[in-house]
Amino acid sequence: MGPKMPAFDRATFDDSRWPLLHLWLPGTLSAQGLEESLTNVSGYLHRGERFLLILDLSRAGIIPLEQRWRMVEWLDAHKQLLRERMIGIAIIISSPVVQLSVSAVLFARPLPFPNISCTNLTAAEAWAAERLREEAWHTHAWKGR
Repeated sequence: MGPKMPAFDRATFDDSRWPLLHLWLPGTLSAQGLEESLTNVSGYLHRGERFLLILDLSRAGIIPLEQRWRMVEWLDAHKQLLRERMIGIAIIISSPVVQLSVSAVLFARPLPFPNISCTNLTAAEAWAAERLREEAWHTHAWKGR
């Protein structure tokens, strides 16, 4: 089965290229939609495997303040798992307003793993591929000792 096409009203997850997880967020995400998305990401964290996330916010509009605070709370609650399991995150942002919202969250809670903000999928995929190559090399080198 190929990658899923993103929905226009809810978050869409594609793990067909695991350990690369692609998450598309719609233009507007309801509070319930945000909770579902955070629950899904938590599920991936609890798999016990390291992975890299491409978070596509290219269609996102203004992120409400209460959702930004909810993201900060979630980052606090999952800090240790994020540190252990996340290889990195590439966030695709095309709007300066969304960039400001994301920057505010990351200023409040800097991520404990490599991260980058990109303007398009090509740049995000290139960065992700490099991180995954590094991860494979470190994992292989470590096992060889």
